[in-house]
Amino acid sequence: MPRRSEPQGEEKLRDKLIRKLTGRAPGAVQREQKKSLPDRLKWLEKKHKGDDKAAASAAGLSLTTWRRWRSGKQKPSAKSVEKLDKATRDALVPKGRRKRINESTGKGQRGKAPTLTQAPPIGGAQMSAHITISSDSRPRDLNLGGNLHQGRLDAVVAAYVEKGEEAAIAELKKAIGEYLHVDADHIIIHDVTGLDWEPMRYPKASPSTDDEGEIF
Repeated sequence: MPRRSEPQGEEKLRDKLIRKLTGRAPGAVQREQKKSLPDRLKWLEKKHKGDDKAAASAAGLSLTTWRRWRSGKQKPSAKSVEKLDKATRDALVPKGRRKRINESTGKGQRGKAPTLTQAPPIGGAQMSAHITISSDSRPRDLNLGGNLHQGRLDAVVAAYVEKGEEAAIAELKKAIGEYLHVDADHIIIHDVTGLDWEPMRYPKASPSTDDEGEIF
């Protein structure tokens, strides 16, 4: 029977992931939802450099509708509120952070196996957590960056923007399962002590030498 993460471990994973995606604590969208509609729209406009047309377009709305909402002449439908929530999540993930996440995995990036003189990549997505798989329960350091295909974690960002925090967590756990070669439903996460993503960096290969130590 599939196992689920422990509640405490799930909360640790949520906290680490959402902070790494948005720079904020979990529940940022819910906090925005508590604001008045005009204040929500002003916040999104600010995220789009004060351009209400760009903010409306990002939310999939017409500028006329946007301005009627902001003036209080019209109220959004439930479907339109979902669009607004999605636009809010989208604005919460900075472009620079998306680029780092995109470049934080790199399996097969060079298209060939490294040579003996080629330095291994550094950086990339890393995670430290206490994980149980079947009867094997221990702290693990996961080198996600060097073992997942380039851009694999883009799906975590997309899941957050499209559906929210739960979807992002599920997608990250799926990626962890791919790394560990097990179904994500059979992974129990007890604690998360570290989660980070930096671009994978490939140091230049050291020069080769012959048997007499001469560089060639």
